[in-house]
Amino acid sequence: MKKKTKMSKITKVNLIILSILFVFSMIPLIMTFMTAVIPEGDLFNITKEKTLLDFELSKFFLKTKMKTIGTFDYDIFEENDKKFITVDIKEKNTGISSFARDLDINYLRHFELEINPNKKLNNILIGLKDIDGKYQIVSYKINTKPNEWQKVKLELNPEDFGEVDTKHTAEIQVLFDEEIKVSMDNVILKYKFPTFMNFKTVWEENDFGRYMLNSTIISISVVLGNLIFCSLVAYPFARKDFKGKEILFMIVLATYMIPPQIKVIPIFILMQKLNWIDTYQALIMPTLVTPFGIFLMRQYFEQLPRELDQAAYVDGANDFQIFTKVVMPLSGPALAVLGINSFIASWNDLYMPLVLTTSKEMRTVQVGLAMFQKINGVKWPLIMAASAIVGIPVIIAFLFFQKKIIAGITDGALKG
Repeated sequence: MKKKTKMSKITKVNLIILSILFVFSMIPLIMTFMTAVIPEGDLFNITKEKTLLDFELSKFFLKTKMKTIGTFDYDIFEENDKKFITVDIKEKNTGISSFARDLDINYLRHFELEINPNKKLNNILIGLKDIDGKYQIVSYKINTKPNEWQKVKLELNPEDFGEVDTKHTAEIQVLFDEEIKVSMDNVILKYKFPTFMNFKTVWEENDFGRYMLNSTIISISVVLGNLIFCSLVAYPFARKDFKGKEILFMIVLATYMIPPQIKVIPIFILMQKLNWIDTYQALIMPTLVTPFGIFLMRQYFEQLPRELDQAAYVDGANDFQIFTKVVMPLSGPALAVLGINSFIASWNDLYMPLVLTTSKEMRTVQVGLAMFQKINGVKWPLIMAASAIVGIPVIIAFLFFQKKIIAGITDGALKG
């Protein structure tokens, strides 16, 4: 009874340690996904809203951020500690325009401003101009009271501006048909939070679909090649006796110690001679068989009882039948581990695809991610969304092969 109690305490301690390690290992993944749903900023400085124009700036700097529409000039007025400008209506569609740089209005929850009209307003005009100069005005219904400061919230639906590239808005215009005061301190853009627009933007605008397809084709081909060819090479090393076996196996292991940076030049020259540069063959063929895969399968095959081979020989089976119908079905755990390692190594490879590809169409996800990060600088939500998209297949593959490991162990136990 004491031994059982002691073992149970050790088990509990082990579970606690494993749980703590699991939580710490999940922190980078959780932080990646949390940052990916931020509209702007980073995980420690989330931008949920942005003041489009700040009246605390001097008029000189304010003029670099806005311009007037129509024949009126503005000055800064103050009333009850509220700074505003007066829009004098002298012609139709008079108002103000703020430079939005490269704003994607799909990220906006609503557009908010504070106004004080001389008369009751039933609608307000919003104009958008994209970076290509395309321009469209849309009327929004509002309900205001005259001679009273009030906030107006406008839901800028991207579908309303079908003629404009709403993903790359250069100017936001607010137009009026009546005399009005506008508090520019309260012209605010409210962002959606959390948002999945970062994933949509990365997927639609940066060819990540093509990159994922390339990496999937290459990784699956490499996994299948390693499972088949590494097992075929490992079988005679583990189950057969022939002259020079140990020397050949040592040569195989010695190739595993050669740094990949040394092998890249011979591989590049060979691929160039075969006219395989910038093709799938160049990214698949050099890794169809790996020393690690041969070593792993050989060690596992050696653990299987040789009596199984002898029994199969008695039943009239040849070497290939023993390999396919006896050895391979019992090697599920080793095959799963080899599959995981081959997939992750191929999916995460940056160096060889960068050297062996020249066109955008042949980029893998890691090359695409590196280029994307270089272009977007410190736009962390977009970069983390791209990283999450790239990492999801690895997680799925690991979960899939993890089940195969358990199934392989169970099958082996039942057949043993």
